[in-house]
Amino acid sequence: MVPITVVGDDAAGKAPPLSEANLSRNMFELSDGYRIVWDRPAALVAGRLTSFQFRVEDREGKPATDVELYMGMQGHAAFIKTDGSVFAHIHPSGTVPMAALALAQSDPHAGHAMGRTILPPVVAFPYALPKPGAYRIIVQIKRAGRVETAVFDASC
Repeated sequence: MVPITVVGDDAAGKAPPLSEANLSRNMFELSDGYRIVWDRPAALVAGRLTSFQFRVEDREGKPATDVELYMGMQGHAAFIKTDGSVFAHIHPSGTVPMAALALAQSDPHAGHAMGRTILPPVVAFPYALPKPGAYRIIVQIKRAGRVETAVFDASC
């Protein structure tokens, strides 16, 4: 048996501890000065379907022009209730089984063929926070060949 060396995850990110959660912050600065901005709704209501929309901007606040597919999607988000009772991994098109997505992407008639495509700098995730309380939202996109991770805090 040949040993396998595991070299780190390409999806690393830093966030303040939950004890320093900022429920009004809507901008997360990335390591290179770019940022991900949450178009935060006026109010979040448990059980109400919401479009959680995020914009990727350059250092001057202009739309990023280098957003790429990450694992076949425009982005990924995790919604985690801070008491640990909720964890949801959400995709921009909602959550579908990965096998079904792979089949659709391999079918040239499905219109989902994957290739190097410049994506819009806005990604939205449909989700209904299932119960009242505090949540941490982790958003991941890929730009310029790097996976970028932003973290936001919310309450409903």
